[in-house]
Order: sequence, then structure tokens, then C-alpha cells
Amino acid sequence: MSTMYLEHAQDVLGQWISWSQKSKVALVIVTSTEGGAVRMPGALMAVSDTGESCGYISGGCIDADVVNNAREALRSGQTAWLRYGNGSPFMDLPLPCGGAIEICVLPSAKADILSACHYRLASRLKVTLNLTETGDLQLGQPTAASVLSFPYTPKLRLRIAGRGADSLALARLAMASGIQTELQLRDGTDIQDAQRQGINDVTKLTVPSTLPELDDDPWTAFLLAFHDVDWEEKLLAQALEGSAFYIGAIGSKATHARRCDSLRVHAGFTENQISRIRGPVGLIPSMRDASMLAVSILAEIVEAYQHETRFLDQ
Repeated sequence: MSTMYLEHAQDVLGQWISWSQKSKVALVIVTSTEGGAVRMPGALMAVSDTGESCGYISGGCIDADVVNNAREALRSGQTAWLRYGNGSPFMDLPLPCGGAIEICVLPSAKADILSACHYRLASRLKVTLNLTETGDLQLGQPTAASVLSFPYTPKLRLRIAGRGADSLALARLAMASGIQTELQLRDGTDIQDAQRQGINDVTKLTVPSTLPELDDDPWTAFLLAFHDVDWEEKLLAQALEGSAFYIGAIGSKATHARRCDSLRVHAGFTENQISRIRGPVGLIPSMRDASMLAVSILAEIVEAYQHETRFLDQ
């Protein structure tokens, strides 16, 4: 199931493309920040000529004014460069964080550029948007005309292989957070429970020797969420062959040590490879409640995702 969280460039651009087929739409880009600004440079907002908006520029303190300025830019057809906070002419709109935000409002961004950017992100590929002094957008490596460059990475994706309450609780929480989530389940009862709870991206695990095809990429997190020796080694070995940025396994320290020994002795993985597996998982140790364990694990995954995206952007 396709999920949406409006901070991500893929979703903002997708909405821009949809609206642009019916009317004029402005694209707003955060070009720089100072101090404790909520959003990062490169944050996007789409604003239609009727005042609908998608995406966020701040924590809510200036977004309404940005929408008004974007609609004015659509009427005039002129690119606008605006500053809010310290040093801004908008004295009636101070930022509570004490910082500053600079934005560029593009009333006539090229649809082919934004469509290509959206396509790459939807295809699970990195992309860079470059902005020139004249307000033109370019894709790819910065050129001599580029003054600002904004890298974007695909959305976080989560793959869970397991059974029981822990798997379902984590899937529910991840989906509520807008994270694309796939469940790989053994038991028919778990599959029925998942479907009743609105989790439709479910793959049935049949036998350990025949696993679903691996499609993890550098923005995928994998979690093993059950204890079954016949399945554990096969699933973890498959994950280690892929490029997931996060591999974790629910269980105690003793269980984790046993799994690592099995991968070392029976599957021939090196210590460096096995070190990719996190266990026990979660930011808070020894969680026993499935819902709270899900919060703990998802927080750890998001932390790892943020670290990975910063590393890949360097």
C-alpha cells in the first residue's frame, strides 16, 4: 500500500504534479536556515492557486503567510525570495525559535524537471535538485549556474518477517507514521489479523528453503520478529546478502549470541558481516509490551535512517 507523509519530497512533488494538471501551482523551497529552524534546507511545499498546500516550511508559525506569498507569486508570475525571522522585513512574524528561514517561491517550475525528480524518488533512487539565481531548477550534479543544491533520498521502507503481536504492533505503528511496510508472516491466523487491521502488504512465508525474493535497498530496514531456529538463519542470511541499512532481530542477548554463532559456523559469514545485525533491538532495553516494544524499535530504526541519509548525502 502506498503511504504518504507530507514532509517528504516525493509526496510534495507528487501533489504538485497532480494539482498542476488542473491549475497553476507554486513550489516553495527552503533555501537556508539559521538557528533552531524546524525544517532543513531543501524542505518543499506545493501551493495551488486556490490556497491548498502540501508540505511544511515551519512548525506552523509562518506557513499561512508562505501560502499567501505563494499565491501572490502565482498571480504575478514572479519568483520570490523571502526571509522570515532575524533580519526579516516581516516584523509581525517572529520565529519563536529565534532563528531565520529563507525560502524561494517558484510560480512556474518546469513540470518535466519535477516529474523526473519525483520519478527517481518513487523508483527508490537518490536525486539532487539545483536552484539557480534566476529561479530555474536543474537535476543532477551542480553546474556553474547553480547556486544551491538539495539532495533527496527515498523514503524509509520497513520489511518485517515474523509472527504474533510484535510483528503486527510494529507494522501498525510504522504505517501510521507513513512508512511503507511489508509483513512476511508464517501463520494464516497472523495474516488474517493483519488484514483485519488494514495491513494489506503481506507475504506468506512457506518453507525456509524458499524465501520471497529479496528487494531490500539502502533505505530499507529489516526486522526479524520471531523465534524459530529453522527460519532465523535463512532470513538473516538473506538480509545480510542485501543492502538494507538496518538489520535487527528481536530476542535476548543469549538468543542473539546463538543466532550469530549459527551464521558464523553454518552459513560462513564473517564477524564484520554479522556485526550488521542489531540485537537485542530497540532504544529502550527489555521492553515486554508489544506496543511499547514497537515504539522502541521504530525509534531505533528512524535514528539509523537519519544517520544513513546524512552519510549518503556527504
